Amino acid sequence: MSNTGLPLKGIRVIEYANFVAAPICGRVLADWGAEVIKIEPSFGDSMRIVGIQWCFPATEEENPMFEIENSGKKDIVVDTNTKEGVEIIYKLLEGADVFLTNTRQKALDKSGLNYEEVKKRAPHIIYAHLLGYGDKGPAKDNPAFDYTAYFARGGVAASLMEKGTSPANPVAGLGDHYAGMSLAGGIMAALYKRKETGLGERVTVSLFHTAVFGMGIMVSAAHYGYEMPITRRQPPNPLNTTFKCADDKWIQIAFFQYDKWFPGFCNTVIERPDLIGGKYSTLRSAVNYVEEFVEMMEKEFIKRPVDEWCERLQAAGIPYEKLATPSDVLVDPQCWENDYLIKHTYENGHEGVIFSTPVMFTEAQKGDYRRAPKLGEHTKEVMAEIGIDEKQYNELKEKGIIL
Repeated sequence: MSNTGLPLKGIRVIEYANFVAAPICGRVLADWGAEVIKIEPSFGDSMRIVGIQWCFPATEEENPMFEIENSGKKDIVVDTNTKEGVEIIYKLLEGADVFLTNTRQKALDKSGLNYEEVKKRAPHIIYAHLLGYGDKGPAKDNPAFDYTAYFARGGVAASLMEKGTSPANPVAGLGDHYAGMSLAGGIMAALYKRKETGLGERVTVSLFHTAVFGMGIMVSAAHYGYEMPITRRQPPNPLNTTFKCADDKWIQIAFFQYDKWFPGFCNTVIERPDLIGGKYSTLRSAVNYVEEFVEMMEKEFIKRPVDEWCERLQAAGIPYEKLATPSDVLVDPQCWENDYLIKHTYENGHEGVIFSTPVMFTEAQKGDYRRAPKLGEHTKEVMAEIGIDEKQYNELKEKGIIL
């Protein structure tokens, strides 16, 4: 008999966070069945407006940038600069399991929502903190975004550029999403441990550490003298790179079993059997002639369109892919067959496309897509759940403590 309940059904998460890294963690937890209550200030999460930079509409009826990070949540507005507002948070924590935040440490200390205070008053809480650079060190209090802590200081941007050219403009949210998923994993481990001890835990993930982890092979290789960035004409081996095709499209080859695949590459892909047995035919030899062989292959690949090279590589059993743009991903049948993308109709009738979070359960199937909440949409409902009656609700609202 299959278990149709999502794994986190019955878990309550209080999300005190903005922008991307911590909110995407909240969305992941909501997708896994948790009840996630997002706390916003009266002016709202900055993600409600920032999407205009990437051509997103940003209205109450259609706000995809906010939607993709916050679907499936409830939303309340609480002024945490007030003592009464902070007490509301603590009242929520009494019946919650996780406190999720990316608020800077000094602000948490000032409001009394730091880990030490939460541990005293709600020792069962898993305190999940998304940091910029970590708890220690000279950068610990620096403001951080994935553009800075992940791409720049983490070595990602400089490693992805073509050597000798300018750095690529960072992909918005890429590092944030990896950090948020890592934090979700840490929360799961802490919840599992709490089943034994009954006690909470502080779980941290930093954007900088996420980059160091992701760049780990190259960071360790640097210790032995391998330096990034590299040029695509000097890859680790001459067939582990990209090639431009006759139709101006690019193809990536992952030639990791060099000696085994080389004969098939010569016979089936480029029709150059004369290269078999020569100086390019073994990895130990080919690494001495990398740039020379890459330039030779550039002259081969420019002769045919990308689809023809795909057919030949497929026939030879060699891993490859076309270099896709986000627009290509949008229409990729592999995405739609696997529900990696979701069509969502907004209140104004416009249709948008939302990504799904990347962990799928076979037995515990997700339900229907749930839109992101409007600002303060669930404040009254959630206040009633923690014992705030109509009179108290109105008083708090009049004072501007809730919305």
